[in-house]
Amino acid sequence: MKKIIILSLILVGLGYAKKYEIVHIKRGGTLNVRDIPSTRDSEVVGKVSASTTGISVKECTEAKNGKEWCYINAPRGGSHLEGWVSSYYLAPMSKKSKTSRVHIQNFLHNFYMADEENFLDKLQVFYRFPMQKYLRSRNVSHMDLRAKKVHYYKKWPKRSYRLTYLKILKRNSKYIDVQTTVRWKLKNNDDFEAGKDIQKLRLIPTGNTFKISAMKYLKHTVYPKPKPKVKPIIEESKKKESHKREEPKHKELLTRTKEHTPKVKEESHPRDIITNKNNYYIKSGSFFADISKTYLDSISNNGFPYLIQKIRQGDKVVRRVFIGPFLSSDEAVTALDVVRRKINEYAYIQRDIHR
Repeated sequence: MKKIIILSLILVGLGYAKKYEIVHIKRGGTLNVRDIPSTRDSEVVGKVSASTTGISVKECTEAKNGKEWCYINAPRGGSHLEGWVSSYYLAPMSKKSKTSRVHIQNFLHNFYMADEENFLDKLQVFYRFPMQKYLRSRNVSHMDLRAKKVHYYKKWPKRSYRLTYLKILKRNSKYIDVQTTVRWKLKNNDDFEAGKDIQKLRLIPTGNTFKISAMKYLKHTVYPKPKPKVKPIIEESKKKESHKREEPKHKELLTRTKEHTPKVKEESHPRDIITNKNNYYIKSGSFFADISKTYLDSISNNGFPYLIQKIRQGDKVVRRVFIGPFLSSDEAVTALDVVRRKINEYAYIQRDIHR
């Protein structure tokens, strides 16, 4: 029988639990995150960089070869990456590392990555409300900010932001001032814009992470678009010859075998819930053991329905708790504020609960 070691974080809603960082990986390298605690017969569900910090550990187990594996939850943008890694590559974060340059850089990297997604709630978790100094404006209400962001997301549905420079301007016990340079690209079909921003941000240490209390643009640069290339004139005879070319044959599509597809079982409480790809859910936790009645009652007592999704990973069963469904993003964002205050501060909205 496998030896199970229960670490300090079993339930997600326990407050500021111990956080971990990656060790024994060369700078610039990555660590594979797997679906089961084994390097054999497992699939890589994602990768974490050698500088990743703020990792939560849900459970550790000893494999047949005697090596210990841990199920982690690593921040990624406004969401998380979950899976198994060898405990050899994990170490608890020290008090010093929680305010280190690397930890600050990871926080900002996830902050800018969250702005690439079409959900304002994934960006809200990084801010310390109210955001009076957001974008050099004062007394900006939450609704005004939301209206601006929704318009922005519709105009540029595809966005990428890359943190290329970080300078720590000032440190004290209450806040840290930093200057960043971010290269960005916005795209909508064939239309696009690209450039870079130089920003000043004030970070407030909060538990194992930070909150942004103010952000100011020092410089905003938009790169000029390249001139369109002039297409060469093709003689009419060559055009006719090009039309005579045979179309390539369709390649046979390969489908994934059912044996490799994880079995999913869903339980709905306290009423039957029909999943719909157009609905919104709030992911409030992942559990290996039976979920306590107290935790589930905290969801029901706040007036929310919930769904428990069971995913089999090897000989393990992961129980994922989703609150909802909500028919619109506005409804989900309103509920998320209550969930983070009363149930789990790390909860976030997820559209597709089967991923």
